[in-house]
Amino acid sequence: MPDTAPPVPVDSATVVLLREPAPGRLEVLLVGRHAESRAFAGAHVFPGGRVDAADHAPELHAAMASPPAPDMASAIRGGPGAPGAALAFLAATVRELFEEAGILLASDRSGAPLRLDDAATGERFANYRRALLDGVVGFAEIVRREELTLRTDELRYFSRWITPVQAPRRYDARFFVAPMPPDQSPLHDARETTSAAWWTPAAALADAAAGAIVLTPPQTRTLEDLAALGTLTRVLADARERTVTPILPKVVQIGERMGVLYPGDVDYAAAEPGAVLPAERGGRLNRILMDDAGWRRLRGLR
Repeated sequence: MPDTAPPVPVDSATVVLLREPAPGRLEVLLVGRHAESRAFAGAHVFPGGRVDAADHAPELHAAMASPPAPDMASAIRGGPGAPGAALAFLAATVRELFEEAGILLASDRSGAPLRLDDAATGERFANYRRALLDGVVGFAEIVRREELTLRTDELRYFSRWITPVQAPRRYDARFFVAPMPPDQSPLHDARETTSAAWWTPAAALADAAAGAIVLTPPQTRTLEDLAALGTLTRVLADARERTVTPILPKVVQIGERMGVLYPGDVDYAAAEPGAVLPAERGGRLNRILMDDAGWRRLRGLR
């Protein structure tokens, strides 16, 4: 029987929404996926989803605060391509955040940050959100009616994750970081997501280690990066300076446990997905290992 080619990854976008309610206290928004979701069922993730055809609409791109710098646009696309390809990722990021968490990165027709904390405006946009989720209205139409400016200039490109080849559904996800806008509050959509709450990165990792929540490897790795950076200012500065390269994890067996290899690991280039590797290994490690406390990262030289 011939080998079946792995599914082609679907373009998707994810937003790591951040706030700092007190100096030095960095918090990140995680939404709980419904137990029957098609992707990442039951896990706690950053809001996001696939890039839809409607995210390529020119009128949606024209409503953006400013286009990304050419180097950022090229990085988002992953190489040469039409400028609209990068803008579609940004549009999808803003749309998915609104759909899954009720947060809209936008300015109103006066140019002021969109406020959803007054009853009338909050209810109007709650109705828009329900209609959007029901497929009754498109995101571009909401933007047009309200004369919104999408604050895509608040987004910073942070990482790119490609689902391992063994997965039945695969995504090529661009991760962006952004500060939480004022005068808005997250609210899960009660469809794909069942909760929306703030964690410090360290607390989320600790809760995952204790079995209170489930994190996937991209969330774990990102939370570790956020915990190391420590403040919103440092996260945004790091995002502006970092060079994003695609991360295609390889799922393997390490000893008797499941492991995931990242680029830069001593075994990454040669190992086939699903390979069985020894538990002890010398050389440079860049991997995570599933143990009784969840995913444990191994890195550095051994």
